[in-house]
Amino acid sequence: MIEYWQWHTLNFGWETYWGGVLPHSNQPGRTYAELARLGAELEAAGPLAAGLEPDADITMVYSMPSKWLMQKHPPLPAADGGPDAAAYHRIFDPFYRGAFDTGRQVRIVHARQLHDPRGERAGTTPDEAARRHPVLVVPALYVADDATLDWLAAYAHAGGHLVLGPRTAYADHEARARREPAPARLAEAAGVRYDEFSNLTHDLPVRAVPGGPLDLPGNATATRWADALIVADADVLATYVHPHFGRWPAITTRRHGAGRVTYVGTVPGRELARALAAWVAPSPVSGWRDLPASVTATTATSPDGRRVHIVHNWSWEPARVKVPVELSDVVDRASVPAGTTLELGAWDVRVLVTVS
Repeated sequence: MIEYWQWHTLNFGWETYWGGVLPHSNQPGRTYAELARLGAELEAAGPLAAGLEPDADITMVYSMPSKWLMQKHPPLPAADGGPDAAAYHRIFDPFYRGAFDTGRQVRIVHARQLHDPRGERAGTTPDEAARRHPVLVVPALYVADDATLDWLAAYAHAGGHLVLGPRTAYADHEARARREPAPARLAEAAGVRYDEFSNLTHDLPVRAVPGGPLDLPGNATATRWADALIVADADVLATYVHPHFGRWPAITTRRHGAGRVTYVGTVPGRELARALAAWVAPSPVSGWRDLPASVTATTATSPDGRRVHIVHNWSWEPARVKVPVELSDVVDRASVPAGTTLELGAWDVRVLVTVS
């Protein structure tokens, strides 16, 4: 639902200049005309778009208990050196931003949507999750019970790619620091453990291991946090460039059963996060390639099984994109052949459906 507050701009009182759909004159103007156009487009595309299930290249696990805990006892400092009540999102958000910047689609789920140890709602088996969520990114899952952590290990063993981030699997369900090597109950599957960690007062350069699968730009950095990872039998993907922190890896990975566990021991800077997302999800499910920086392409499946593509141009500058498959424009009722160029105006959006 989209709501507009309010229908017309009030002529007196506190809300005199809270703009409405109609101005003070109550005569339709530009705002009214643009919303009328939007309404017509929603009417045309609505039956197709309602109930869509978006695709996801990467699924991220969100934890309200961990967020609440970190609001009260933050692991990160604010700019003035005091506790940062937004610490949970300072860790979680950079992983999301890296995926977004590379055009990967992200699904966010709560831990209990995947596995509910109390049995209050239906969970997902590790095998089902590995098929539906091929990449599961889990940063800052600080508060977690044994069953949830065991489920994550089983997910990777079943074929999923589990990406662990800082502060995940450190405390139990009552936020008590665990009496075992971190990441608790996942150290064997990850092939690494640690018992030291540190805040970072400055960003540190990060370099990929030569010949490894992770390709990093020269300006890749680690920010805010570093776990002192001790490798058992994991492969090191990247290291810190620093006289002290350089003794520990920044990112490791290890095969586990049919899947993989990757450990990211820092909060990735923007370029590092982009490279990490591109590595864990090398082929975006949308099929759109070489998009301009201002354009996003989101794909989904409608309730009747049709494939839907929503393409946005988030810029004042027109943009052009190459169409990957034969499509039909839902609003304009026009055919868009595969390989042709789709013209997008300023702030334009197109709703398209795959022609079967």
